[in-house]
Amino acid sequence: MSVAQSFTADLTKFYSEPGGISPAIISGLGDACSFTFGGFYPGDQRLWSLYEIWLRHQNSSHHAPRWTIDMVPDLAFWLPNMFEVRFTDMGAHFSRFGSGLIRAIGVDMTGRRAASALLGPGSERIDSDCLQVQETGKVIWSDDELRRRGASPVVCERLTLPFSDADGQIDRLVGCIYLQGSGMTPGWLGTVIRFVNIRNTVLD
Repeated sequence: MSVAQSFTADLTKFYSEPGGISPAIISGLGDACSFTFGGFYPGDQRLWSLYEIWLRHQNSSHHAPRWTIDMVPDLAFWLPNMFEVRFTDMGAHFSRFGSGLIRAIGVDMTGRRAASALLGPGSERIDSDCLQVQETGKVIWSDDELRRRGASPVVCERLTLPFSDADGQIDRLVGCIYLQGSGMTPGWLGTVIRFVNIRNTVLD
């Protein structure tokens, strides 16, 4: 059983707290890990809830769910912070970029390549993650830190989910980004001097 399958979603509480974790998760991870949950942050609960939606649409644990328009109502809560990636001979490009991301970043990336420098130093990392998800069919959760000149860092949590076509081939990705930081005024992305990937986790 995966961690997310043991996790009870609560959309009224935006950020997970150790006290809200199922005892089944603690006992399951305790067998393999030496840390305790006293100071452990399990990630943004909104992303865990989105991952649960993805799991529920799977017909098999070994294959990404098939994308259908009927999924859109299930994703309504996350749409402002979501992006969609499609693939061409030119690589991964954004076919959709949520209104919340446009406001936060200050640019609409729809139609642009994922590797575009418009997303700052993290563009290559996002592009690399997209290609990995396409190749493996596995979900990637990324914890990143955008370090800025003259300002405190911005924390970025990013979930990238694969979806297949009628032939079972990964033909699109749906991702969700949540940013947390202060001083994110228009143009703040231009102050980012370093993109640090804290952790990449492959979920099954």
